[in-house]
Amino acid sequence: MLSKHVTVLMGAGYVEQRKAVRDTRQRVWLRLTRQGRDAYQGHLAALRAIMGPSDPAL
Repeated sequence: MLSKHVTVLMGAGYVEQRKAVRDTRQRVWLRLTRQGRDAYQGHLAALRAIMGPSDPAL
């Protein structure tokens, strides 16, 4: 499942992937692109708007 999600995120330009073999094992590094960071921040803002203002007294 994870590989399918990563493929979609890469296709949208949100994630970059780097692969290498280390200690005879395949390693994969993922990194958010600028576009991915912007989309993530927008998503968080939308979730915060849905939740409403936080009450520090709680």
